Amino acid sequence: MNIILTGFASSGKSTTAGAICGRTGRIHVDLDRAIEGRYERKHGSRASCREIFKDVGKDGWAELENDALRSLSNMRNSVLSTGGRTPLCEENRVILKSLGTVIYLKCGVGAVLQRMKRKGIPASIGSTPEEVEAEWLLRDPIYTALADMIIENEKLTPAETAIAILDRMPMP
Repeated sequence: MNIILTGFASSGKSTTAGAICGRTGRIHVDLDRAIEGRYERKHGSRASCREIFKDVGKDGWAELENDALRSLSNMRNSVLSTGGRTPLCEENRVILKSLGTVIYLKCGVGAVLQRMKRKGIPASIGSTPEEVEAEWLLRDPIYTALADMIIENEKLTPAETAIAILDRMPMP
């Protein structure tokens, strides 16, 4: 069974996925890295997710994200860290549910803003703390409705978050 990590930007999806994989030997599939790889193969040049989003815009990004997600239909015994926007598309929610157990890594607006200080606020969210909060309020109910499990990880390290997830996962 796959473990699917969702949540807002800077909620710790990728680092937690790495921690889970380190404990279980599962393969980490990072949807953002998959998108970057697909973009590079198509355009012949490397670009970060932030650069790709600026290049293709919200609709273009959604299409890239959906294509990359659909390409994972044969994924097995892996941990998928999604992008924060991934669950916003209804088709993506159906795909995520079909891939495995969906876990929402939930941390509040204050925590994500603090974490974003390192990398900055993603363009897909906005440019101000007020825009981040508005986007968080929009996305939280979507993440919650999709989740098979919610882990509040605001005060947890990625290793502690991984343990909390694995302790609650059904045994195969």
